[in-house]
Amino acid sequence: MRIHFFLRRVHLRKVNVRRVAVGAVVVLAFALASWSCTQNPDLELKQQSNESASILENATVNEIQTHIARFKGKKPVLVNIWATWCLPCVEEFPYIMDLKQQYGEAFELVFISADFEEARAEATDFLKEQGVDFTTFFKQGKDNDFIAGISEKWSGAIPYTLIIDKDGVTHTEWEGKADYQDFEHALLEVIK
Repeated sequence: MRIHFFLRRVHLRKVNVRRVAVGAVVVLAFALASWSCTQNPDLELKQQSNESASILENATVNEIQTHIARFKGKKPVLVNIWATWCLPCVEEFPYIMDLKQQYGEAFELVFISADFEEARAEATDFLKEQGVDFTTFFKQGKDNDFIAGISEKWSGAIPYTLIIDKDGVTHTEWEGKADYQDFEHALLEVIK
């Protein structure tokens, strides 16, 4: 009987020690969380995430179509759907940026990233490396709905490019990589 009493007493002490240890960990975690909220690095993190948001914004196909429609009657729009995992997309990206630099405000450039959510940071870094300093879009929604909402002619393969004239009519569209001359030729036809 004394052995059972002793074991129960030791067991209770173990339980109490565990409770105290768990309580201490909870208090320490709360204190660290409270302290970290008052530090400046958190502010820097918020600023960095806001910078990312201004370069790469989530958008559904309807939101993108609404954005494109804003330029109807004003100027042509070049839409390019790309992803960091798509080598042809990455290869042609500088051509499009060169056109934007050369022809400036003569057309609106709309980039849409088809990257997976896990690659969002990589997509943002890529855009910064390419000198993108304007808002681009990060595809949201189901693939089939998105593809159908962009164009009936699009199979879903990327890169995919649409050139829309200033009347809001699709002038040309193609799947696959193009070179600088292809982009320039198609763009000049709608800029005139």
